[in-house]
Amino acid sequence: MAGFLRSGSRLFVLCAFIVAVAMLSPRLSPDEAGLVALVGAAGVVAGAVAFTVLARRVQLVGAASAGLRVAEALLVTLRRLGLPILALGFFLLWTFVYLALWWVHPQEAFTGLARDGQDPRFADFFYYSVMTGFISPPNDIIAASRGARSATLIEMLTGLSLLATYLSGLVAFPRAARSPEPHEQATADSAD
Repeated sequence: MAGFLRSGSRLFVLCAFIVAVAMLSPRLSPDEAGLVALVGAAGVVAGAVAFTVLARRVQLVGAASAGLRVAEALLVTLRRLGLPILALGFFLLWTFVYLALWWVHPQEAFTGLARDGQDPRFADFFYYSVMTGFISPPNDIIAASRGARSATLIEMLTGLSLLATYLSGLVAFPRAARSPEPHEQATADSAD
């Protein structure tokens, strides 16, 4: 029961983050979108540095090799951050990518952004990112340029793979019995 409540509270936190970011209503010109994308890129770098520092502080005992210790430290740090922060980071990263694409080609990147002749809002790019991350790009905003379509496809693939990885961590699959390799079988036969 406690695990169910913890999962529910994490989902609530993620939903609250999404609503808070989606309510950001400033309209962005292409130049302002570029500035926000650059600030977002700096935030991504700062987040990566902070994540690395947090992962280095994880003390693991009993890991066999240095590579295994690093991998385990990264996984422990990801688990400690929690799904809401990771998902929000994923969606914001792609929001900054879409802002940068629109900055470079405001007329060709997306259709459906500029409604009534007004510049789009930050929330419009975030909305596109969240919907695409869940493998369901919205019908009202369409990636029109090759770069925007490529970014959309890459986000869909990474979103699907992250979701599959997350779900596979929730299920314990039984391991199949491993058959011995031919050289192992020959060694076992010669020992008899």
